[in-house]
Amino acid sequence: MRRLPAVSGDAPSPSQADRTRPVSELVAGAVCLAASVAFLVAARALPEGHSSGDVGPGALPLQIGIFALVCSLAYLGLTLRGSFAAVPGQFAQSHRAGLALGIFVLALVAVPWLGLALAIALASALTTLLFDGPHRLLRAVATGVGIWLIAVLLFQMLLGLPMP
Repeated sequence: MRRLPAVSGDAPSPSQADRTRPVSELVAGAVCLAASVAFLVAARALPEGHSSGDVGPGALPLQIGIFALVCSLAYLGLTLRGSFAAVPGQFAQSHRAGLALGIFVLALVAVPWLGLALAIALASALTTLLFDGPHRLLRAVATGVGIWLIAVLLFQMLLGLPMP
């Protein structure tokens, strides 16, 4: 992994002399920042509400976009300070990210047949199975049921949002 030297205004102290920034962390921070800005721009296109006290469909995505932007900036700031320099990268388990992406792509393809709530609940349960730990099956079932309940009870029944 390629590393960039840390930048400091003063001469580096002995503890900072070997501090470097992993390029992969900088790239990840930049990608997260770009994605959060794109999400925020897309959220601004949604209607905010009908009256002064009304919260429209654009309120929650806007809040998520702002939160993602703050987190991305904090991550980049920590990376530029060299906070992750001592943490070695472990990419032996990176196949799980690819599998999780594949599971959710298949879930989105299955939405016309299963419905959004059930497709996302199944995808969440299957993704939970990718991670080691005690009671994997129980955690997967609890995750799937919880996501389904949130989608149906909160979004569909309470807020009245139509689910595909």
